[in-house]
Amino acid sequence: MKEQLKLWLKSEQNNLDKIIANSAVVFYNEHKGNPNFQYDLKQCHIESYNLIKGKDLCYDRPNTAFAYSLWYHPRRVNTFLSFFLDKVIDHQEEHLQLFDLGAGAGAIQWGLGLIYVGLKRLGKTPPKITIINIDTSPFMLVYNKEYLWKEFVKSYPEIDNNFIVEYEVNSWNNEKNLETSNPILSASYLFDASDNKNEITKDFNSLVQKYKPKTVLLLTSSQPEKMQFLAELEKDFRVQGYETQKVSDSNLLFSNPLESINKIRTKLGTILSVSELQRASSWIDRSHFGIVLQKPQSELTFSFGGNKISNIDIFNPPITVRKDVVLNEKQKRAARNTDSPSVIVGPAGCGKSIVITEKVKNIIEESKYDPNLKILITTFNKGLIGKLAEWLNNILDSSKYKVKYDTNFHGYNEKSSHFIFNGSETTNIRLLHFDMLPKLLGGVRYRGLVVHNQHFKLLDEIIAKIKLEERITNDQYDNILNHDFLFEEYHRVIYGLQVGISKGEDTYLTITRKGRGNNPSMQRNSYRRKLAWKCLAQYAQTMHNESIQSFTLRRQYFYSKLKSNELNIKYDHILVDEFQDCTEADFEIFYLMIKNPNNFTISGDLAQSIHLGTAANIPRDENMDRRQFHRLEGSYRLPVRISESIKKLSEAIVQKFGNNEGAISITPYKGSPPGSRPIVVYGNSTNELADKILEIFKTYKIYDLKGITILEKDIELLQTLSKKGITTETDTILSLKGLEKECVLWSTRIPLEFENEVFEFAYTIVTRTSCILIIALTDNTQSIYKKILGLLDRERLIMWDTQTETKFDTFCEEYEHITIEDED
Repeated sequence: MKEQLKLWLKSEQNNLDKIIANSAVVFYNEHKGNPNFQYDLKQCHIESYNLIKGKDLCYDRPNTAFAYSLWYHPRRVNTFLSFFLDKVIDHQEEHLQLFDLGAGAGAIQWGLGLIYVGLKRLGKTPPKITIINIDTSPFMLVYNKEYLWKEFVKSYPEIDNNFIVEYEVNSWNNEKNLETSNPILSASYLFDASDNKNEITKDFNSLVQKYKPKTVLLLTSSQPEKMQFLAELEKDFRVQGYETQKVSDSNLLFSNPLESINKIRTKLGTILSVSELQRASSWIDRSHFGIVLQKPQSELTFSFGGNKISNIDIFNPPITVRKDVVLNEKQKRAARNTDSPSVIVGPAGCGKSIVITEKVKNIIEESKYDPNLKILITTFNKGLIGKLAEWLNNILDSSKYKVKYDTNFHGYNEKSSHFIFNGSETTNIRLLHFDMLPKLLGGVRYRGLVVHNQHFKLLDEIIAKIKLEERITNDQYDNILNHDFLFEEYHRVIYGLQVGISKGEDTYLTITRKGRGNNPSMQRNSYRRKLAWKCLAQYAQTMHNESIQSFTLRRQYFYSKLKSNELNIKYDHILVDEFQDCTEADFEIFYLMIKNPNNFTISGDLAQSIHLGTAANIPRDENMDRRQFHRLEGSYRLPVRISESIKKLSEAIVQKFGNNEGAISITPYKGSPPGSRPIVVYGNSTNELADKILEIFKTYKIYDLKGITILEKDIELLQTLSKKGITTETDTILSLKGLEKECVLWSTRIPLEFENEVFEFAYTIVTRTSCILIIALTDNTQSIYKKILGLLDRERLIMWDTQTETKFDTFCEEYEHITIEDED
C-alpha cells in the first residue's frame, strides 16, 4: 500500500505545481494595486537570501509568504513527504494529531492532506487528522489558509470534516477539548534562526518533557552548524527515552519541472522588474537534514493520565491577565520579601512592574493580611498606578480585602486607590501617583493646575530683568539665561539636590551639580553660577508669593513638613516603580515616611529617565547600605525584532550614564510576543503620510491591531488619521511611560521639551509597543533625532516604500559616544 501511495503522490506533482501557481495568481491580482507592492516584493526576494547566508529571515513583510510560496513551498512539501511519509503511515492511532511548530506556509499540512486524499483514492479509510499550525508570522499562516489551502481543496474535494485544520499565531489553546493523545510534534526549521537556538531549544525540550509525544519530527538545513545542532538535540531526546533515526534526501519523491510556477515567476519578474523572480524554482533542494524521534512504547493517552495538552506556545503570548504570568527565577528572587532595601533594574519590558506586584503579594501573604500593615506604592504615571492596582486585584485573595478608588471633583473614579483588609479601619495598601503625595498625604493645598507656559513666561521676565541689572547686552550667557535651562535647574538642583533657597546661595555656588554636565559650563563660584542663582532665587520667591502652581514647589512644601516633623506619616513598606524619575530630595521624602529603610523597594531603568536624564541616580546613602541589587534581563513584552533594532541605542544610553549600574542595555528575548520589525515611513505632507500609515495599518491589522497611539502629541496627524477611519489617540511619553500600547507611531516632527534627554526620550517611545512600531518621517523631522535614527539597526527595519528608503539616509547622522561627566 505504501508503494501504491508513493506512485499516486508522484502522479500528482504537476497538479501541485499548478495549485501553487494558481494561488500566486489570485494573491497577485488582489494585491497588485497596493502602492508599495512592487517595492516590497523586491525586498522580500533580497531578504530571502538571508537563509543561504546563515542569517534570519524575518517573515514580517506583507509579501513574504507570496515570495516564499513560489520558491520554498514546493521544496518543503517534497522534503516532508520524502522524509516522514513512512512514519505518518505507520502511526497506529485512529486519530492522527500533529502540531506543526513554525508551520510557515503549511507544507506539512499539504503533505498530510495528500496522504489523506491518496488513501481515499486508493480505496482505503484514512485516519481522522487534526493539524495545528502554529507560527509567529500571521502573514505566513494567512497565505496558507486563504490562498494555498483554498486552491488545494478545490483540486482535492476529498478533504472533509475528518481533516481538521487550525491556524494559530504564536500560541495554541485547547478550547475545543481535543483529546490530543500521543500527537506528533513537528519542528521544521524552527531551530534555523541564527541567534535564538538555545531559547527555542529550551522551550521545545520543556514541551516534549511535559507532554511526552510518541513521535517528534525535526527538519533543518544541512549546513554543518545546523546539522551539529540537531545532533546535540538528538542526544537530549535519547536521555528522555526516544529512539532516533536520521533521514536523508536521497529519496525525494518529486522531480518534475515546475512549469506552472516558473511560468508565473518569469512573467512576474518581467512585469515587476524583479530580477530574482527570473531564477527557475524546482522541487529539488538537497540541503536538508532530518531526525525522527520515536518512543519505543506508547505512553498512556493524555486524557486518561490527566496530561491532556491544554496549550502550546512557540514563544510567550502577550500578557493580558496578571494571574496568568509565570515569573522566571530572577523575577522570583527580586520579588522576595527580605530584610534589606531592594533595587530592581532592567530594560523596558523585563517585568519590573510585575515583580513589584508579586513582592507586594508576598509581603501581604507573609503577614496573613494583617489589618495593621501599611504599604505605599507610588510612581510618576497615573495610568501605571491604575495598572498596578488592577494587577494586585487580580492576584490577591479577593475574600480578604476591599478596594476603594479616589474620586475627582465630578465624582468619577481616579486611578489611585486604597486596599483595605478585613478587620482594618484604615488603608493597608495605598496606591498613589507621586505628584499627589503632597496633597493627599501631606495636606499641601493645591490652587489650580500647573501650567508650564506660565513658568516659562515668568522666567523670561526674570531673565530680562537680571540682564538689565547686570548690563548684559550680548548673547554670552544665553545658554544659561533661558527658561528651559533654569526650569530644569530648579527641579534638578535647587530641589533635587536639596539646595533650597532661604540659605542656599553658598551651597549652590559650590555644589557638584550631579548629572547636569558641563554643557553649559557652570564652574563653582563663577559669575555664571551667580547669574543663575539670582534668577532661580527670584523665581522661587515669586512662585511662593503669588501661589503659582508648581509640581516641584509642592514637593518642597511636602519635604519641609516631613523634615520638620509637622507630619507623622509612617509606612511599613514603600515600593516605588519608575524610580529613575526620583531626585535625591524625592528619595529623602520616602526615607522620612518609612519606619525601616530596609523595607524600601525601588524599580526602574535609568535609560528611561526622561524627567532627569543623567541627573537620575540610585541612592547610595546610609539608608541603602545593605541594598540588594536585582538585575532583570530580556524584554518579555517588546517584540524581539524591535529589541534588536534598538540595541545600539540602548547601549549608547548605558555609555552616556557612564555604565551606571541602574542603566541596563536591552537584551532581545527570543520568547517575546510576535511582532514585526519597526516600520519606517516617509511622507512629504501630513496627508501623504497619513495615506501611507493607513496602508500600513490595514496591512499589519493582521496582528489584531485595534488602533494607533501617536507619540509625542501630534494633533494634526491624529485628526487626519481619524478622518481616514483609523481609531487613533495621541499622548505624551510622560503620560504613557511604564505602560504599553499595541501599535505605537513615533511622530518625529514633534519638538522635544527637554532636548538633553533625547536619547532617553526616544528610547522610551520606541519601547512602549507590544507589537508594532511605526517611525514616521517628514521634512519637518526634528534634527535632534538624526543621531537616534542613525543608531537603529538597518537590517532590523522595514522601509515602507522606495521613497522612504531613498530618504532615510538623509535623516541619519553618525553618533559619537558621549558620557555626561560632572563639572569640577
